[in-house]
Amino acid sequence: MKKCVQDISKVELHCHLDGSVSSGLIKQLAAEQQIPLIEDNLIVSEACESLDEYLQCFDEILKVLQTTDSLKRAVVDVVNQADHDNVKYIEIRFAPMLHMEKGLGLPEIFEAVEAGVETAVASTGIKVNLLVCAMRQQDATVNTALFDYLQQRNSQFVCGIDFAGPEVPFPPNTIETQIEYGVNKGFNLTLHAGECGCMHNVMESIRLGAKRIGHGVAINQDEVALQEVKAQNILLEMCPKSNIQTKAIQDLSDLNLPYLLQEEIPFLINTDNRTVTQTSLNEEYQLLLEHHLITLDQIETINQNAINFAFLPENERQHIKSKLMS
Repeated sequence: MKKCVQDISKVELHCHLDGSVSSGLIKQLAAEQQIPLIEDNLIVSEACESLDEYLQCFDEILKVLQTTDSLKRAVVDVVNQADHDNVKYIEIRFAPMLHMEKGLGLPEIFEAVEAGVETAVASTGIKVNLLVCAMRQQDATVNTALFDYLQQRNSQFVCGIDFAGPEVPFPPNTIETQIEYGVNKGFNLTLHAGECGCMHNVMESIRLGAKRIGHGVAINQDEVALQEVKAQNILLEMCPKSNIQTKAIQDLSDLNLPYLLQEEIPFLINTDNRTVTQTSLNEEYQLLLEHHLITLDQIETINQNAINFAFLPENERQHIKSKLMS
């Protein structure tokens, strides 16, 4: 029997590269690059009132993630953190267009991130894949060009696409043609939706082809919507501490975990942004345990089930399943 959260082998499907680089590495990169850093802006304020305010932290972090060296080291850093959480498979998402401020192009960015994956896998043994985020607020031509490049590159590590950024001004219907463009190219799709209280955004995202929903908490109290998620076999990528900070939920009970567990509605707990949120995957689960919203056995089960929703070839899925069961 598993004694504690650390003992449980885990999966993480919603972890942002930039928001999860450790503060130690961020400060080191800033010193090396001689970039002034406002350290208080690296983590979310306790007075944070919205997702938009939460996202402002990334402006500070991205200052030091504009070189190939920093990107490679960032990936290694985040995978090492996941290793400490006993993660066996992780999908790290990043937005290439946010790393171009000092002249990097897509080839250099992907080479650096992929090199980071190779280094991290060799040192930890964790299976690592990448999710590429288009940004909702970007011009449509920028995002479609990104998907064209992804198709051309055919990276062994890129397993799917996502749209991130401000949800309220750019709901799914405003980016529908871009979403369809990516899906029609054959990419697996996960979408940020329902982080700002709009249940309609979650259901629209599913209609547009999302196989997983980032956050999705706007539907967590609606049985009809949740049963539709179950019927469509969609996984909800939940990030409890982040959701409280962005005011997506007011209280952990808003996640409605007992109902989800009872009804076997697919979900997984994730960190979202380890540094911005000041969390780890073990801490997320420990918080839910302390509030009696989940048990150790249930944590084990949801992680074993979650690998079925990972964007993986079947042979790789079975290999990781064996690690999760051991």
